[in-house]
Amino acid sequence: MEISIIKQIGVVGAGTMGTGIAQLFAQTGYEVTWYSRSPSRIQGALLQIRASQETLVRSGCLTKGEADAALDRIHPVAALNHLAPVGLVSESITENLESKQELFGRLDRICSKETLLTTDTTGLSISGIADRVSHPGRFAGMHFFNPAHIIPAVEIIRGTETADSTCEVLMELMRHIGKHPVLVQKEIPGFVAARLQMAIIREALYLVEAGVASAADVDAAVKHGLGLRWALLGPLETADLGGLDVFNTVASYLNQELCDSKQSQKVLRDLVASGNLGAKSGSGFYDYPAGRGGQILAERDEKLLKLLVIKSEKGEA
Repeated sequence: MEISIIKQIGVVGAGTMGTGIAQLFAQTGYEVTWYSRSPSRIQGALLQIRASQETLVRSGCLTKGEADAALDRIHPVAALNHLAPVGLVSESITENLESKQELFGRLDRICSKETLLTTDTTGLSISGIADRVSHPGRFAGMHFFNPAHIIPAVEIIRGTETADSTCEVLMELMRHIGKHPVLVQKEIPGFVAARLQMAIIREALYLVEAGVASAADVDAAVKHGLGLRWALLGPLETADLGGLDVFNTVASYLNQELCDSKQSQKVLRDLVASGNLGAKSGSGFYDYPAGRGGQILAERDEKLLKLLVIKSEKGEA
């Protein structure tokens, strides 16, 4: 299969990730057939796309005409069978194995056997989701990072029966739309990025709970230290450049001290139990007055776009 025959993309789900994926494919020239069980949710999601496009226009990454043309390429539908002619499906519904299996069982009957079927799951089993797909060789994980229309990395994850050709096409497609695909050769819970992220968050929660540093100072250590460097050098490149002998010595004693909790920390459980869920509830580790969460995300996106320009100029994008 060649990516040239993929003319139309099917997107299932109108949450944060489905919205970003629909926007991404539309902005890169694809016709997008977008399905959600809740048509009203897609209407709200289209408003989110327009808002994010305004950020892209302000940053000089998109013209007003390009933004309008992209929206014209998005076609909301009320029935799943409208996805029959698409060449690729990207699913981003709730992180529930049975729900995803049921959905792909239906798509398996609706779509051509040549249609590539992909899931944006963060960590569920690719092979498990594909359990009801009659031709599982065409099924793979295609995990985008939030915001999907900006962050370059996309994980392409093999299931136990995913065909080499499926991975090759998906990798080529991602490069074609300007993404940086990461091939996950072996199916493992959390894949690559989520495992790295959760390892960092686990240690961050431990440091706060143990009174070692405040939430603000833990975040500052990442934003103004580690994270700034990681935008240009991965952790293993950093180890190479710092000297593997040095990192081996540090690991020999520090690994014994790192948090290895098998459950979430009490500080996190307590916040959730009290209804303090972060920006969406108005309070978490920080307070979020009305509208502040959206403002932070808009500022984040503008800074990400500037960073990507710098990385592109240095050949790092």
